[in-house]
Amino acid sequence: MLSTTDHQTTDLVLPAVVALYFEAFNRGNSEALTALFDPQALLIAPVNIRVRSATAIVAYIAEKGRGMSAEPEVFEGREDSIAVLGHVRGPAFRVRAAWVFQLSGGRIARLRVRLLASMQEMLRYQDQYESFKV
Repeated sequence: MLSTTDHQTTDLVLPAVVALYFEAFNRGNSEALTALFDPQALLIAPVNIRVRSATAIVAYIAEKGRGMSAEPEVFEGREDSIAVLGHVRGPAFRVRAAWVFQLSGGRIARLRVRLLASMQEMLRYQDQYESFKV
């Protein structure tokens, strides 16, 4: 059973399922992430990539989110819809990001993730990443 009480992530007190998402994402804990998503959940990832089902979402996160961490900073919302602003940090970049969670039955039914960097910033990070890999 998932906790429905609020959790503290750094200095930010987030609704429980949202806080647990960030904790599991940052630890790379696929089992914990799977438990947070409704079996038929939908992820809308950056560049409008759509992934359906808890299992497929967690596999996508494991592949694309490897080496990244999420840093939630502020949020607003109500019981079933929560928007979070913060940063995503990778090996060679840190960009602003937004997560919009839609909850149902204490689980994540829909998650939209947006990177809030300009194309110019993203290209600069790509150049930095390429030099980092060498």
